Amino acid sequence: MLINTFLHVPTIGEVKERRLWREGITDWHKALQKAVRDKLPSWVGPHFVSEIENSMDKLTEKNYRYFRGCLSHREYWRTFPEFQQSTVYLDIETTGLDRFSHDITVVGLYDGNSVKTFVKGQNMKELPGELKQYSSIVTFNGIMFDLPFISAKFRGLKIDQIQLDLRFILKRLGYSGGLKAIEKKLGITRAEETVGLSGYDAIRLWRQYERGVPEALDILIKYNTEDIVNLEYLMRFAYDELKRRTLEG
Repeated sequence: MLINTFLHVPTIGEVKERRLWREGITDWHKALQKAVRDKLPSWVGPHFVSEIENSMDKLTEKNYRYFRGCLSHREYWRTFPEFQQSTVYLDIETTGLDRFSHDITVVGLYDGNSVKTFVKGQNMKELPGELKQYSSIVTFNGIMFDLPFISAKFRGLKIDQIQLDLRFILKRLGYSGGLKAIEKKLGITRAEETVGLSGYDAIRLWRQYERGVPEALDILIKYNTEDIVNLEYLMRFAYDELKRRTLEG
């Protein structure tokens, strides 16, 4: 979808982008071919071709910061396939909702192949180094909660990746509510040990672990792992549906 996108070009909005598509200029390659063979419409602006050539170079370089800077948050979903090899699915568990007075207990990262779990008092200090490896971060409500929480606890950590927040992406598709409610609507099931658990249960499990119940941490990690693994399914579903609606619309 990214190479079909013209919204990042100055003077091109949704109306003009759709107009380009209707005229057969459906991707960057066809735009350049049109510029060589014929003439591009005057309304695309004098720097249209150079902007497209620059975009192609930036994509070849896998320069996610360029697209993060020139696309609106609302359209970040368009970058997903091009950067999915360096995308991480992230979820945190905490002792409460206030990032300044509460702590992060567990952070789960899933890269589409393997899960890495960071636990308070064990390996949490390794999290910043791991996060720097990725171009995109997929969360559910992470823009409002997870990422500000991490920034508050790891001062100096620069989170400059493309941020794909499924809470807002799915809302565009008509799916509102919490993560677990949306999972149920889409037929995603949970393990017997974790079904019905919520963020408040995550706090309770951590407190049990601190009181000497090691099994509580095992359940907490499993709960967190299900969150991040399910985020991949939801992201793929949301991308496919948004692409279909955008191009058909």
